[in-house]
Amino acid sequence: MPLKLIDDRIRRAFSDAALQYDVLTGLHKEIGRELLAKAAAHEGNGTILDVGTVPTPTYILDVGMGTGWFTGRLKNCFPDARVVGIDSAAGMVDAAKRREEDFRIVQADARRMPFKENAFELIASNLAYQWVGNLPEAFADCRAVLKNEGKLYLTMFGYSTFRELFEALEKTRDAAKGGIILKRLADRGQVADALVKAGFRDVNVEEECIKVHFQDMLALVKWIKDIGANALMGDLFIGRDWLNRADAYYSRTFGDQWGVGATFEVIWVVARK
Repeated sequence: MPLKLIDDRIRRAFSDAALQYDVLTGLHKEIGRELLAKAAAHEGNGTILDVGTVPTPTYILDVGMGTGWFTGRLKNCFPDARVVGIDSAAGMVDAAKRREEDFRIVQADARRMPFKENAFELIASNLAYQWVGNLPEAFADCRAVLKNEGKLYLTMFGYSTFRELFEALEKTRDAAKGGIILKRLADRGQVADALVKAGFRDVNVEEECIKVHFQDMLALVKWIKDIGANALMGDLFIGRDWLNRADAYYSRTFGDQWGVGATFEVIWVVARK
């Protein structure tokens, strides 16, 4: 299937999920708060941000703003800056507009951003780029709208995300069900390569895995669907029988006293133009 069709499907899924998105994204917010703290520090302190200092930015872009929670926090961190948030999903854009916060909102694709070159000193993105099908293309567009010496701070989910779910579905898959079950996300090396290919320098990429507990696998699948990320399932039909077999395997293999664990691999990026 062409890349554009996959991207459109993801866009529609996130539009449908917009009204529930903030309620269901505690994990996104915790990671977003940490990303904001890192971006606001602007100092070499031995962390992944140890690539020098930059002046306080006056023009900031949030790529994949969702309903605008992270965009609003960016404005709070940098009150004198002009902050712009973009998202490709109309439902997310409409939800962000209802927040009535002091930032500009634009509906746009991360691979074709409608801004002039060298427009922003800082670009931030919290857990959005994992849904972009062509990372080198998207990062190249991101770099184009950054000013020289401007910095990119982003987080994205990586390859090991939902690894338990992948295993449970694969181990219980009927022999007649061929092909790929889920679309795996990019790994750390692929992200770093895409940034370098796009022309970024001082590229720093780190990763960590976070374990989140759900009541059972079906609760995890519902959560994935509720935030709109079920588009990654592609066109594969997973019937009730298969889900029940996978759920039983998941509970046996990954269950504990708190329910079942689900891995989220978080990739942290800072890079300079």
